Amino acid sequence: MSNSTTLDRHPAGEAWETGPAGAPLLVIGAGPKAIALAVKSRVLRAAGFDVPEVLAVERDSTAANWREGRGWTNGLQRLGTLPEKDLGFPYDCSTWGDADDPLTGEIARRMAGFSWSSHLLDRGSYARWIDRGRPQPSHREWAAYLEWAAERAGLRTVIAEVRHAEITDGGWTLTVHDGERTSEVHGCGLLVSGPGPTAGAVDPDGTRVVDTAGFWRLVTEGLPARARQVTVIGAGETAGTIVRELAVGLDRQVTVVTPRATLYSRGESAFENRYYSDPTGWTGLTEADRLEFIRRTDRAVFSQDVQDDLALTRNVTWEPGRVVGTGEAGTGQVEVEIAYGGRRHSHLADLVVDATGGDPMWFTRLLGPRAEQALRDALGGDLARERVERTIDTSLAVDGMPAPLHLPNLAALAQGPGFPNLSSLGRLSDRVLAAYLPAPAAEDRAHAHYEGAAQR
Repeated sequence: MSNSTTLDRHPAGEAWETGPAGAPLLVIGAGPKAIALAVKSRVLRAAGFDVPEVLAVERDSTAANWREGRGWTNGLQRLGTLPEKDLGFPYDCSTWGDADDPLTGEIARRMAGFSWSSHLLDRGSYARWIDRGRPQPSHREWAAYLEWAAERAGLRTVIAEVRHAEITDGGWTLTVHDGERTSEVHGCGLLVSGPGPTAGAVDPDGTRVVDTAGFWRLVTEGLPARARQVTVIGAGETAGTIVRELAVGLDRQVTVVTPRATLYSRGESAFENRYYSDPTGWTGLTEADRLEFIRRTDRAVFSQDVQDDLALTRNVTWEPGRVVGTGEAGTGQVEVEIAYGGRRHSHLADLVVDATGGDPMWFTRLLGPRAEQALRDALGGDLARERVERTIDTSLAVDGMPAPLHLPNLAALAQGPGFPNLSSLGRLSDRVLAAYLPAPAAEDRAHAHYEGAAQR
């Protein structure tokens, strides 16, 4: 990424400049959500809306989790979501005006300049992609698209690790460390993105029991020939890409331990996809129906792309249950203990991969005393995931906080299934940025800007 989008480092203890427009919206992580917000902020500001700029704090690099060597992929795995569901999807600008208002058309056209297709056009590879049948991009190719969009949008990025997050003066202050010094970053709101560190069903040892990052490190170095029988814990998309790499790419025998009866696929019908693209009517569903929808279409399911690849091999079996422990077997293998239906049994594996994914509540470990107490007060009790999921408002923030705390990764139950993933990044950015805008005044300013531009 070019230096033009990365803030210069300041001396320890000195606050980062926020510019004359006011405090920015802070985002932990410089991935798709941060970039989608930066793109939409740039477009809206150009159209006359006084929304905040976006400042991402990233300990690695832009779109790091989509690149090899960062612990979540080898970069060669294919994207599980259609690439047309890009940073602006679904390109519905009704948040900012009526459908027949020329202003909304201007916003949509400007957003299209940051689309997946525009990226390919800019790189001169659009025709080749079409001629090849519009294949799913690899994670490496998707990272290149995200970096291209971030640079075009001018995403401001602080390369540092967040150590502390506290509410100050109605906003947020992040204490960050860049490896050499500690600084502070101030903002009007905070959005937590990214999967967070892996939660872990078992303790990895780095050799025979590994987590997601450990697996991809082994693949990069060369998976040992001894690892013929592999057990994968988990049945979500993180696990799916690992199973595909093992069974199809490396021809290993794989047993998947899934908390449900079998390896379910992600629903891709027009009826299911509609709630991901447009959650209209979602809050009118009973909580039981919303939970069932999420369970059937998003949690512990493999994408259809992964399922299609696995259908070509006989290397994959599964066992329902949960792994409750591992131990060393006398054969030099790992004994995997599985609980299901009130009973326990075990089987042997040469390698165990814990692919249960990240912990969406990881951010609570960063909170200072004021922020933690404010969150407890807003939840009306303990910092439990179930409480957070039920208190997310339309801006994807925890309702009742004195400073906005946006948690899209926990917004599925309350606001719609597309917000935690890549299914509706354009709508996510609309929901978040609209929270910082006094609607009537902004509408007047935007119309004045548009009319002035038309006269020029």
